[in-house]
Amino acid sequence: MMFATSFARRALHATAALAFALFATPAFSAGRPGPEAGRPAPAFRLTTIDGRTVTLATYRGKTLVINVWGSWCPPCRLETPDLVAESKLTARDGVVFLGVNSTEPAAAVRAFVAAKGIPYAQAVVKGDSAFVRDYAITNYPTTIVIDPHGIVRALHADNILPRAQLQAYIVAARDGRSAPLVSEEQRQLDDLLALQRYPFDGGEDEIGTNARNAAQAIDKAEDMMDESMSDATRDHDLLKTHAEEARLRAAAIVALNRIAKSKEDAVLLARLRGDQALAERKWRDAGAAYADALKIDPNDTAALHGEAYAVSQLGDTARAAALADQIAQIAPSYSSWMAVARSRARLHQRKAAYAALDKSIAAADTPARQAWTHLYGGRTALELGDVDRARSEFAAAAVAADQISNESPTHAMYLEEAQEGSIATGLTGRGTALSLAQWTGADLPGSIASTLKYRLAISGPPNTHVTLHASGLPKGWVASFCSDRLCRPFNATIDVPAVGVKIVEFQIVPGAGAAPANVRIDAAAGGKTVASVLAPAK
Repeated sequence: MMFATSFARRALHATAALAFALFATPAFSAGRPGPEAGRPAPAFRLTTIDGRTVTLATYRGKTLVINVWGSWCPPCRLETPDLVAESKLTARDGVVFLGVNSTEPAAAVRAFVAAKGIPYAQAVVKGDSAFVRDYAITNYPTTIVIDPHGIVRALHADNILPRAQLQAYIVAARDGRSAPLVSEEQRQLDDLLALQRYPFDGGEDEIGTNARNAAQAIDKAEDMMDESMSDATRDHDLLKTHAEEARLRAAAIVALNRIAKSKEDAVLLARLRGDQALAERKWRDAGAAYADALKIDPNDTAALHGEAYAVSQLGDTARAAALADQIAQIAPSYSSWMAVARSRARLHQRKAAYAALDKSIAAADTPARQAWTHLYGGRTALELGDVDRARSEFAAAAVAADQISNESPTHAMYLEEAQEGSIATGLTGRGTALSLAQWTGADLPGSIASTLKYRLAISGPPNTHVTLHASGLPKGWVASFCSDRLCRPFNATIDVPAVGVKIVEFQIVPGAGAAPANVRIDAAAGGKTVASVLAPAK
């Protein structure tokens, strides 16, 4: 039976990120670059989105928590409330948080920061920056805790759940110690990946069976970590686990190399070699190994994904795009066509990008997939500089997200992402924009159950003076704009802050009359209406 090895399988789960080279591919070997617990943190020099320059020396004498994230990354979004809460709680104790985004434009970062009320500094860097290289950023999210003397005390890839683990890292770092992660799930992973479970000193049949079992165990370990991503009662040490996977994979490669005779074993061996080379950041070796697998089976999608990632790391965008095309032809789906759209957009090939995007949209057969597809469609349009198409895609994403069951975690997440995308379009210098989404924050004191609550985002040039007006309500109904702990009925005046985004809670309080279909919100600047949006009154 053919199966995908761990890195290629991970790529299969993140197809649309192909054009960004965002697969969560770890880099572990004896000579792994980047920070290590107990050793000095690499120096850095970053510029925050508000124009400040920060360096490692800036935080000397303080405990520094660096969180590397992306708004496209569900685990990043999941851990954000804990990071925000902990940053506020520990600020008085000399603990400072710093966010770093290496995959998105500043507009997307500003939108997310405003929507989530993130109080700490944020820096935007390029994917090939010195920070990304020196800190070996290959997983999203990654959190690094540095003590007041500049020593790395914790390095945690994946989201940190539960919050108590983050607190343990911080407390230990403040005291100049490193706090290990201890969990039942990690014990299970350690046992699953233990070398002694897979002896390679028997006959050929036994060696072959154990080599395949070892490869499947690595896949199972990846599945376990994926499944625990949203479970606050489970946590694991991704770096330790991937190191264990690398040791087991290396042993399986040596064993399988001695006895591989069948086509299946030859393809598996080549893919394992490719996975190991990726783990060691040897991109050319990885590409060559996956190419060997494809010589045996040209339609092996796992090897195609692996080679695509390897060549993208080498900067060969055209080859990565060609491989994305090949994958979509072999296994057409909403996600594989989106990978084509994203890669063609990266090459500035608008016609080809939109053709693939249209195929992706057509193949999305559930509200969740439709919302996801339109979200990436909006990001594709923004990359092509097409603000109008981006706005329409984000609006379509919001409509699709609204059809997802409220019980699904993707319901709120996709609604928020759609609004953040719309906010980003308002930060492109094209004027003021309004965006509306369901309110997902805490209720204001005194809120009543029948009140309809929305997050209203006003984005545009900093310092723009905007007047908001609500209309279309029957007698007895009240609409109010609430921000900065103050609610204003029917009308409000705000100034767009330097970040370019202002978040307001818009409330509709029902009265005795019949419910209108929608309530209209207009934004005026300079005496003219510059943007409008409809709030469903239901």
